[in-house]
Parts: sequence; structure tokens; C-alpha cells
Amino acid sequence: MLLSLSLLSPSIVHARQTSQTANSQPVSSQNAVKSTQFPQLSVQLWSVKEDVSKDFEGTLKKLAAMGFQGVEFAGDFGLYKNDAPGLKRFLDKTGLQVSGAHVAIAQLKPDSFAKVVKFYQDIGCTKLIVPSDARAGDPVGVKLLAQDLSSLSKQLRPFGMRIGFHNHSVEMNTFEGQTYWDAIAKNTPHEVILQQDVGWTSYAGKDPVLFVKRYPGRTLTTHYKSKLPVKSAQTDGGKFYTTIIGQDNIDWDALYQANVQVGGTEWIVVEQEEYPNGLSPMQSVEQSLRGLKAVIAARKAGAARPHNALTPSEQANGWKLLFDGKSTQGWHAYGKASVGSAWKIYQGELQLDVSKKDGWQTSGGGDIVTDEQFDHFHLQLEWKLQKNGNSGIFLYVNEDAKQFPYAWNTGLEMQVLDNDGHADGKIFKHRAGDLYDLIEATEAVALAPGQWNLVDIVSDRGELDFYLNGRHVLNTRLWTDAWKDLVKKSKFSNMQGFGESKKGHIGLQDHGDAVSFRNMKIRRL
Repeated sequence: MLLSLSLLSPSIVHARQTSQTANSQPVSSQNAVKSTQFPQLSVQLWSVKEDVSKDFEGTLKKLAAMGFQGVEFAGDFGLYKNDAPGLKRFLDKTGLQVSGAHVAIAQLKPDSFAKVVKFYQDIGCTKLIVPSDARAGDPVGVKLLAQDLSSLSKQLRPFGMRIGFHNHSVEMNTFEGQTYWDAIAKNTPHEVILQQDVGWTSYAGKDPVLFVKRYPGRTLTTHYKSKLPVKSAQTDGGKFYTTIIGQDNIDWDALYQANVQVGGTEWIVVEQEEYPNGLSPMQSVEQSLRGLKAVIAARKAGAARPHNALTPSEQANGWKLLFDGKSTQGWHAYGKASVGSAWKIYQGELQLDVSKKDGWQTSGGGDIVTDEQFDHFHLQLEWKLQKNGNSGIFLYVNEDAKQFPYAWNTGLEMQVLDNDGHADGKIFKHRAGDLYDLIEATEAVALAPGQWNLVDIVSDRGELDFYLNGRHVLNTRLWTDAWKDLVKKSKFSNMQGFGESKKGHIGLQDHGDAVSFRNMKIRRL
């Protein structure tokens, strides 16, 4: 093994890391993760495997002519299977780079490691992605898999290479309160690539955007594949979905934005496993590439989504507006029949007018809550504060106003705050993004007063996750013994009923400071 390794050249290319791990030190509000580098476009050659098998060189030339900048190999190298230098010359001549390769763990065992690594190194491949593993959906096996991936990551590092893993639907099954995919991510170092297969993630009923946000800088390559759920016959406005990118129900714009801003994504890899409407594999790949390019063009042109509106893909995935930008329909003041006069609609924003005070709150204001109650949900909204401002977003509010005078007597609160200007910004567990007085966020990523902050709150069968400005800042389990102990150690320890409801209203806080909300929407899980 040592003799074999001596044939390999040292690393000359280091994979970039674009963000901190979840355990990193807090960053300032001016350093929210942003990227100005757009990912390049590749294609997984498994998509056109029969064409590759029949005419390797001709197929790759056609893919380059379509506009792909790279290819991801899946084990078929045509006449070049034993000629890596020759393959590299052909790729250079064709203008294609190697975005990565799918390589089984068995191929990287000691007796074949050196030969395999040398081959991929010679063709300019720095990302080796394990396409699947039977242990990935097994409670014991998944941690053994993570150990193997961690070990391979260390072994590949001197050669300028990174190991990665590719999901199917099984990795999205529930495991230890989250998913097997989370278990793989949390038990491997940051350098291990999480190559998300968007088609399988969506098929499993999960939101691919959240997994990009949950593990910043780890989706260096992402498979853009459309795979319709079992209810694929459903239509939206009379339109049938297909497995072509842009003709399906996946929110590609939101995913692309997350890849660029949070994921550290270098390569988007188009994968086509289903060929609708009688299209050939090559025709299907070309149509998906066109659909993807349309998404990218709109994003690069700065095309903004209309505020307080749902896209067709959002509607198809069960999202519902909580605010239409024109009225307070669907809301009422806590313990009352309607919303007070201090909550005003202005230019598509729900604003709290604090010109008239009523103690620490506002005359005609007060906390407001949704008419509906929710148990398992994904809530998304944007908020903006005045300088030194304080507000909050409530979850699971029990609106028994006779027993509980305020929404915060029972509801959990995601803190909304000007961290730099308000005194609470110096108190951990009281900062923006914190689960107020219970758990501090892992990072301080709130933007300055006057800027819009994006919030995702996901509560799924007791698992609570907070995301702020694209960063995953908090995770906890609700209603367990550990949760009850946490409440006992907080300011809510003597507040009977706090944090106990498993279904309740969403609320917005009147803390006496000017605050605005928009783009409020929710999806039941």
C-alpha cells in the first residue's frame, strides 16, 4: 500500500470551504453568508448511459455542445477505462471538466485505493462521491458508514481530493428525531461533501432547500433531478407536471439561491432518470438544461419574486399565505375578535405603528395571532426592525385569554431584535434567532435595522429548527423530559402551561417598537 501511494502526486488543488460549521463562533451581522460565484453546470453520465455505452466520445461532444461545462462519471469511460491521460486529453479538447465521479466505497478499499485515486487524479477529478450504501438507512450501519466516510476523507486529503455521499429516499427516513441524512452529516467532518439528490429529497416529502441551509458549505455538488411524488397525476391549474426541470413542482429558484448563498456549491449536476412524453435520454437532458438555464438567467438578472404571493411550485407543495399584503385577514389580536388599529398595511408590509404607547406595548396594538392553529409546520416570513427594536414570533400559542393574559404566557418565541442596539443583544438566549430565554442561536446573523431578515421555522413532530438569513441556528426536541428541565431553568419556570401545547396559533409580538413583516407563509407537514 505504501509503495502504491508513492505513485500519487501531492495535492495541488484544495477544495474550498465557504462557511463555518454549526459549532463555530458567532459571526457579525455584516457577515451573513453570501457568494458571488455562480456554480458551473455538469451532467451525470448515468442520465445518458446507453448513449455513453454506444458512443462515448460522440455523446460527450454533444453534451458539451448543449452547454454543459462538466461531466460527472458513473463508471463508464469508454475506450479510456485504462487510459486516464488519454481521457484527460480528450476532455481538454472537448472543453469539459470533471465535476466529480460516483465511486463505491468498495473501490476505495486498501487493495485498490491507490490505483483508483491515481486514475481520478490523472483526469482532474477532485470529488469522489459514494452513490449509495446499504448501511445508509440502518440505525447501526449509518454510523459505521459515517466512520468510513470520515476515514476516507482523511486518506484523500493529501491528494487534493474529497469524499462525498449521495442520498436516495431512504436517507430521508426518520432517525433519532431527524433523518439518516442528518446522521451522516453530523458524524462526518465538514470536508465530506453532502451531494443532495434533489429529486429523491423532494420525493420523500422533504424540503431540499432546508438541507442546504442546515449544512452550509457542504453541498459542493448538487444533483438537480426532478422526480415526481406518487401523486404525480395531480395538476395545478390544469397543467400536468413532468420530470423535466421547470416543468415540475420543485422550487428551483429557491434552491439555486440557497446553493449560491449558503451551500458553497461549485457544480450543479443535472441528472435525468425518467424520460417523459416519448423523449430520448439526450432530448430529456437537453430540455432539463434549458429549464435550469432559465432559472439561472432570471436569478442573475435579479428578477425578484412578487411579495406576498405564492409561486406555482409553492402552491403545488402545500404552501398557504398567512398575509396577502393587502389586509389582516386570517389574524386577530390575542384574546379579541379583530386586529387593532396600530397594525397597519403599507406597501405590502404589515407594520406596527408605535406612535401611541400603552405601557410597554402600543395603543391599538397588542400581540396578534393567526385564526388557524398549527401542529407540524414549516413557517417562513421576513421581518424588519427599527433601530434598537425588539419583537418576536410566537409558536404554539394557547389562546385561553382568561387563564393566560399574553401570548408569551404559553407560546414559544423566536426573538426578533436589533442585537447591536438593544440591551438584550448582550444577553445570550435573548438575541435575534434565539429561542427566547431557553436556547441561544449558534450564530448571530441578524442584519442591521432597516434590512429584511429571512426566517424559516420548522416544527416537525417535536423536532424544532430555526433558520435565520439562510443559516441553521437552532435545533431542539420539544416536550421531552430534557425540554421540561430546560423550561424549569428559565424565566418561565413558574408559568403553568408554557411550552406545553402541541398545537396552537402563530403570533407576532407587540413589544412597543416599530416592526414590519411580509412574505408570511406556512406549509403543514
